[in-house]
Amino acid sequence: MTWTARKSVSGDPDLLWSYLDSAVDRDPDRIALVTSRGRLSFGDMRNEALALAGGLTILGARAGDTITYQTPNWAETAILALAVMRIGAICNPVVPIYREREVRFIMTQAKSRFVFAPETYRGFSHAALIAPIAREIGAELIVCQGDYPGTRRYSDVVAMGLEEHPALPHPEPDADALYLYTSGTEGQPKGVRHSQRTLLNESRSVIEATELGGDDILFMGSPLSHITGFMYATIAGTVLGAKVCLLDIWDVSSAVDLIESEECAWTVGATPFLQALVDYPQPERLKSLRVFRCGGAGVPPSLIRKAQSRGIRALRTYGCSEHPTISGNVSDDPAKASSTDGRVHRRNRVRIVDLDDESRILPADISGEIQTQGPEVFLGYVDATLDEKAFTPDGWLRTGDLGTLDAQGYVTVTGRRKDIIIRKGENISAKEVEDLIVEMPEIAQCAVIGVPDEQRGELMVAVCTHRSSARPTLADIAAHLAEAGLARQKFPERLEVVESLPMNAAGKILKVELRRRYADIQNLEKGEG
Repeated sequence: MTWTARKSVSGDPDLLWSYLDSAVDRDPDRIALVTSRGRLSFGDMRNEALALAGGLTILGARAGDTITYQTPNWAETAILALAVMRIGAICNPVVPIYREREVRFIMTQAKSRFVFAPETYRGFSHAALIAPIAREIGAELIVCQGDYPGTRRYSDVVAMGLEEHPALPHPEPDADALYLYTSGTEGQPKGVRHSQRTLLNESRSVIEATELGGDDILFMGSPLSHITGFMYATIAGTVLGAKVCLLDIWDVSSAVDLIESEECAWTVGATPFLQALVDYPQPERLKSLRVFRCGGAGVPPSLIRKAQSRGIRALRTYGCSEHPTISGNVSDDPAKASSTDGRVHRRNRVRIVDLDDESRILPADISGEIQTQGPEVFLGYVDATLDEKAFTPDGWLRTGDLGTLDAQGYVTVTGRRKDIIIRKGENISAKEVEDLIVEMPEIAQCAVIGVPDEQRGELMVAVCTHRSSARPTLADIAAHLAEAGLARQKFPERLEVVESLPMNAAGKILKVELRRRYADIQNLEKGEG
């Protein structure tokens, strides 16, 4: 496949293709992607993305159109994002675990014009799921790796672009480039809007804070359809001109094999990914892994310390889809990297405001709601009626997170406004209790939730997974929390020991599902679950 194209975006530093063109100019044969199906050079990746952009243009795609894709960590997923941004359209990645309810909501609200999906992935027919939704809203379904009746194939669209080489428009850096729907751990998903400028500002900030260069190889086990995978693999990898290694089905042995064989130096992922790597019985195989940014779920301080003892510069990092990476630098004090969520990045600003009066900015080390500003903050929501609630009158993002900011600029997230348990009129941070419980050697994961209770307002339930044959008791947890010096009113009243916790694709525990599961307190057994 060849398509020798002229410079496509005139070196504009706020357009992603400027960086792709530069990488190809430096060395077209340099490896850009490593996937389960092989390797792709920067030159071949650009050629395929140009051909796909051309094919979409022939089919009628225009700047401002929404192009949805529910594809795994395949080369096609990264190429799709590049092609869509090349024509100034809007990337709308959807995590592969979503099903009819979520996919219909997203495609309808985002006004999808085209949608890409596998015929089958992990035994599930995504094409069969999406086809009727696409017909209903007037979108065209294009199938990756397979066939489905009445649809085009990804390879057909690429072939169209290769044959005709249509002229491509010049994208606008401030136009919508990404609709990314939040994980929906609470309520309906919200479509977050980013431009190429906000995405590239974010990328530059992360590269600076992580002290990365083009020779630093990225391992990515998080989905490219989540902010983590999209931001670091698709955007930062291209900006760096670095090799990106994609794992499409998470398995710790496969992850270690890929990290070792490709000498991956850094990664970003949620707590379960780091936990699995740290617990791997052959740590010497991870000697190339220099940096692990850990976020997206509760990150126990003990886990960061354990990773650091294994030679991995692990650090807690704080962000959200609306403001992807707010804090966490490799130059941070290692001790604070485990006990806080890191120093605020140089281009960002954080303030802590009173929960009852947000005009009152709180002093250092006093807990309140975290508000942020920065050049990578999102543009607003697809549903614009949500914007007024998201931003303060003076332009700060209301994160909905609770935390503190110390005098050295380290931010510590202590919970969410919606993740507060109100017991007998007292606010209790679920995260504070969770961090202590998971330090117990017999507990692997923990989610602390509040469920309705007539006497207390809310009753605290600890839902835990256990390690091997060890099975914790409620008395064990109480003894551990007492030894840690935690106030007794913060002790859980119930313990549910389960084999696994419900999680989304980013590794976040779905507390809304746990609250639903245990909402009827009468169904809980007295004492232990």
